[in-house]
Order: sequence, then structure tokens, then C-alpha cells
Amino acid sequence: MNTNDYPVIMALEDYVPTLLALAGFWLLGGASAAIDRRAAVFGRVGAVLIGLGGVAKSTWKLILSAFGEDVRWLEQSLFPLMATGALLVLWSLHTTLRGRRAPWWPYALVGVGVAGAAVALASVQPAFVAATTGVTAISVLGAVLAGRRRAWGAVVLYVLGIVAVTSLVPLRNHPQHDTAAFQWLEQGTNTLAQAVFLTAALLTVRAAAAATRPVQVTA
Repeated sequence: MNTNDYPVIMALEDYVPTLLALAGFWLLGGASAAIDRRAAVFGRVGAVLIGLGGVAKSTWKLILSAFGEDVRWLEQSLFPLMATGALLVLWSLHTTLRGRRAPWWPYALVGVGVAGAAVALASVQPAFVAATTGVTAISVLGAVLAGRRRAWGAVVLYVLGIVAVTSLVPLRNHPQHDTAAFQWLEQGTNTLAQAVFLTAALLTVRAAAAATRPVQVTA
């Protein structure tokens, strides 16, 4: 990253999509509270871990742009935290869809496998794959939950969010990716994607809560 092309204001804006995503994952991770409180607790812990990963990456950008210091461990903590958090949110969402506590061991097994691969390869690439796959799977399961509750607007928003995030790939691979214009375009797209995701999560949780609310019969 060229610090001359990445101003402090842009680094500060990078916290916005991180916080939007954290709120969305928090809502979905806690959706299992009416079914299993433990799953909801772990789901929300997972949301916080994902958020911490994003905050670490944003803080790395801020320190780099403001002071020119490359605190590499902050950048490299993004995907391990995201991957771990995504597994916890997925387990909680699985519990919500199942209607009772889902088995935890497949998610633990995946986590151990990803950690083992990262150590063996001395690379964060396995965590990157797990993180990107995991957060995409959260949107997919969120869409399934929304569809079951007939929250069709949320389903559409999940799809739009996935499309927006996917569109970041060609931007990151563009030859002019390190210029300010492309950085703003990328961050703007990411912010929009996370705002859409948060809206979808809110609609999903509201629809799920309405479906589980007892019906009052009047005389």
C-alpha cells in the first residue's frame, strides 16, 4: 500500500463497513437465543471475533497512513479471527434453522483443520479461504432463514450483498488498485455491501421473532 495514496480519512472510513458487518453478524449470531442460549452466546462471540478482525485491519491501515508504520500482525490477524468467528456464527445459525442445538464438533473439526493447514504451510491462506467461505455461507444461511419466514426482501438483499462483495475481486486485481480513486471505489462498495447485509439481517431477525411470538386469542 502506498501511504501517499491512502489518506487518513480513508483509513477512518474503513471502520464503517467493519462496524456495519459486526452489527449484522451479531443479529444473526444471536437469532438462536429462543432455541438455545448457549448457541446464541457463541454466535455473538463469533460476531465479535469477526468484528475484531476487521478493526485490526482498519487500525493497521490507520497507523500506516498516519505514521507510516507497518504493524504487520494487525493486518495478518484479520482472516484467522474472521474464520474462527464465522464458524461460531454458522453453528448458531445452524441451530436456528434446525430448531434445536446443532452438533458442534463438525465446526470444531473444520477449525482445527484450518489451523493445522495454516501452521503446516506457514501461511494465512487457509484462514483466508475459510473466512471468505464462512462469511458467504452466513449470508446463504441467513437467506434460507429469511425464506422460511417469508422475508423475501431480506433474501433479495442477501443476494445483492453477495454480488457486491464478489465485485470487489476484480477491483482488487485491477492494475490501478493502489490509487486513491480505486481505494475509494472499493471501500464504498464494501460499505454498501455491509449496509445491505445489516439490513437483511435485521429483517431476518424481525421475521423470525414474529414467527416465534405467541398468538394472542381474544374472546
